[in-house]
Amino acid sequence: MVQSIGIDLVDINRIEKSVKRYGQRFVRRILGSKEIGIYDSRNDKAAYLAGRFAAKEAVIKSLGRILATRPKYSAIEILNDKTGNPFLSGTGELTRVFKKRKCLLSISHEHRYATAVAIITED
Repeated sequence: MVQSIGIDLVDINRIEKSVKRYGQRFVRRILGSKEIGIYDSRNDKAAYLAGRFAAKEAVIKSLGRILATRPKYSAIEILNDKTGNPFLSGTGELTRVFKKRKCLLSISHEHRYATAVAIITED
């Protein structure tokens, strides 16, 4: 059963400007350790980071009524399975929240924008 939905849209150019201004400090604020390794190997760094930012915002929005406090972006990791589908991996309170729930994610990029949708379901 669907419990909540979150959506976000990010301007890739805005993310690119933030990376130029703040460098790796900005990247580490957004990405978890596994994501940073993936980010470092990509040619489309700004688009990748914007997609992950949008996905994390969508997850946070969908968890608004479930979590007592907003998690750090870096505590939420969005990874891909063998077929390329994104999935949520997290630490701390997120582990507890997702014992009885699932998060379905979709991320899309189009020229200047990255968007993501997160749907939280209960088992």
